[in-house]
Amino acid sequence: MRTLIRSLQVPEPGPKPGRPRTYTHTHLLRIHVYRAFMGWSVERMLRELRRDPSLCRALGLPSVPSRATVSERSKHLPWQALWQRQGGEKTKRRVLALDATALPAQATDPEACWGRDSKGQWVYGYKLHLLLDLDTGEILAHKIAPTGLTSVTPANRHDGPVGWALVRGIASWEGEKPSLLLGDSAYDAEGLFQAAEEKGLLLLSGHNRRRGKPRGRRRGENLRRLQRGAYRRLYRRRWEVETVFGLLKGSLGLAACLRRVRGLGQPRWGYLEAVSRQVTAVVTAFSFVAQVLAREGLPPTWVARVAA
Repeated sequence: MRTLIRSLQVPEPGPKPGRPRTYTHTHLLRIHVYRAFMGWSVERMLRELRRDPSLCRALGLPSVPSRATVSERSKHLPWQALWQRQGGEKTKRRVLALDATALPAQATDPEACWGRDSKGQWVYGYKLHLLLDLDTGEILAHKIAPTGLTSVTPANRHDGPVGWALVRGIASWEGEKPSLLLGDSAYDAEGLFQAAEEKGLLLLSGHNRRRGKPRGRRRGENLRRLQRGAYRRLYRRRWEVETVFGLLKGSLGLAACLRRVRGLGQPRWGYLEAVSRQVTAVVTAFSFVAQVLAREGLPPTWVARVAA
């Protein structure tokens, strides 16, 4: 694991006036990726670095940074550099998935809300919305364009509008447009089908019976596709995104992280912002390792073995 994270490299900004930076963006991202896989808070990560000098050397750190340095520099890290593919040949992306999962929060969190999870049970907390490549584990959309806000919302927000914003924010890559986007019945909306079509995607979603008989052309075509054997088999791959959510909340400790978030309630650092930063660190760690494994021909679910 240490060798794998040691290979992490991101572009560095130009030199700043005055004293040069002791810690680069690469140094700080290595700290966050490693602690995310270990399920540690920032404070514990810094304690372990002081206790174990070999860990500090393995991550390529010149010394152990202070808590203030990590906190301030983390606000400007290029997280998106790790969501994109890290080298290797480009392969055509075929199957993407769009989904959301509930994140329980502390009972004292004033920005969290009550909402239902995928099982219909009430949860007090937030929702994480993701658009990812099922073949490589690449996080295609984790922020809502053009606002740049992390796709973590209170749990009472509906999946549809956030999913529409994530699809609209995908950048068009010449020669490797994905062909299929999987989603559950929450994304069965004519506007979302149109947004996916504009991006060169074919949205395949479950049929939402509460919206009645499909009246739009695209919703009707989607319902007919679900009755065909080939599309039904592809739609069953939605279990893979549920597995990814299980890894993020379980093996990678995202659910446990949110229960111990502290230092909140300040004007510049609200509850939702603190939760979003924890989510960004864990999602980035997963995306980086999943892409490394995909270059070796391994599916993203093998991240579970790496995390273990």
